[in-house]
Amino acid sequence: MILRERNNVQCEWFKNPDKEWLKAVWLRLEPKSQANFFLSWFWIGTWLDSFVRQFYVLEARLNGDTVGLGIIVTKSCEVGIDRFRVKHYLHRTGIFSEDQIWIEYNDFLVSSHNSEQIRSAMFSSVAYWIEKNGAFIVGASKPELYSTLNTCGLCERKIWETNSYSLELKDFSCETPALLKSLSRNARYQITRSLRKYEDIGPITVNTMQTVKDALSLLQLAGPYHLARWGGESSGSGLANEKFVSFHTQLIRTGLPAGVIELHHIQAGNETIGIVYNFKYRSVIYFYFCAMNYSHSNMSSHYKPGLVSHYLLIEKAIKEGAERYDFMGGKGRYKRTFANKTGTLAVYQYEHNRWLLAIENYARELKHKLWTDGKPYSL
Repeated sequence: MILRERNNVQCEWFKNPDKEWLKAVWLRLEPKSQANFFLSWFWIGTWLDSFVRQFYVLEARLNGDTVGLGIIVTKSCEVGIDRFRVKHYLHRTGIFSEDQIWIEYNDFLVSSHNSEQIRSAMFSSVAYWIEKNGAFIVGASKPELYSTLNTCGLCERKIWETNSYSLELKDFSCETPALLKSLSRNARYQITRSLRKYEDIGPITVNTMQTVKDALSLLQLAGPYHLARWGGESSGSGLANEKFVSFHTQLIRTGLPAGVIELHHIQAGNETIGIVYNFKYRSVIYFYFCAMNYSHSNMSSHYKPGLVSHYLLIEKAIKEGAERYDFMGGKGRYKRTFANKTGTLAVYQYEHNRWLLAIENYARELKHKLWTDGKPYSL
C-alpha cells in the first residue's frame, strides 16, 4: 500500500521485507538522522534477530530517497478488556518477556532535514492503516513527538509515564573537579565520605571491559547483585529472564568491538563496589543498568555504591569528551543528585474514536480501583 502524504512525502508499507534490504536502508538513513542508541542498527538489528519473525516496515520517501523508517509488530489480544483488539507496536513485540529489554526514546528513524514533516506524514499513514478496532502503541518516548497523532483523528491514552534525567557535560572541565563542585553540599559530603570508606578497603579502580569474553563474564557476575536488589520475579531483574540475557549477549558481541557498549567494574581493592552497563553513541553515554554491592550499605549508611560508581564514570566521561551522561527514565536518588536536565518519557496508545472506546475506558478505570491480595490489577 502506497500513500502520498502532505509535503510530497510518500509512505509505503511492507510486510516481512528482506532483512538484508532493511539493514542496508536503515544504515544509510541512520547517519542522516538524529538517532539515539535505541534507534541504531546495533539495537534494532539485535532486536529483530532475537524476537521478531512477522513484522511490517513503514518507509517514507522524499524525491526517491528514504527519509523515514519504522518497524511495527502486530499482536492480537485474546483476553481481558482488549479482547479481539489488534495492537501494533513500534519497535516492540507486545510480549513482556521480550519487551523487558525496554527500549527508550523510541521513535521512527527520520532524516534530520524536515523531520517534523516526515514524522507527520508517517503518523498520518499509521492512522489510515490501523483497523477501526486497532491500536498503535508507542514508547517509551518523548511525549511531544507524538502530538501529531491527535490531529490525525486518533484518541490518545497514556499507559505509563516516568521522569527522565540527564547531565549535560559541556560546562565541565577535565582539569578541575568541576563535577563535585556543581553538586549540593550534602551530595559532595556523601560522595567524599564514601570514597574514603571504600579506600580503607583498597585502592578504587574503574576497569572497563576490553573484550567480549570479559564483558560477558562481568554481565554474569552482575547477576547475583542485580537479583538481590530487584528479585527474580517476572517484573524484577531482567537478568532472571533468559530472553533478556540472550538479547544482551548478542548486543555485547556486536556492540562492544564497535565501541558502543561499555561494561565497567568499579572496585575497592578486590571487592566489587558496582557493575555498570552503559551505551556510548554519538558522544552520549546512556546508563542502562547497574548491579551494586550493598553488603556494606546494610551495615553503614556511609557506603554509597551508586553515587560513587556514577561519580567516577561521569568523571571518566568528561575526560573522554562526552557531551551528555543520560540516566534515561526511572526515578532514583542518584539520578536527581547528578542531573541538570529533566524530562518525561511515556508510553501511549492511539486508537480510532469509537462508541465502545468510552465503555472500555470506564472498565479500565474501574479495574484500577479493584485490589487483589493488596496489589492493583495491571493492564
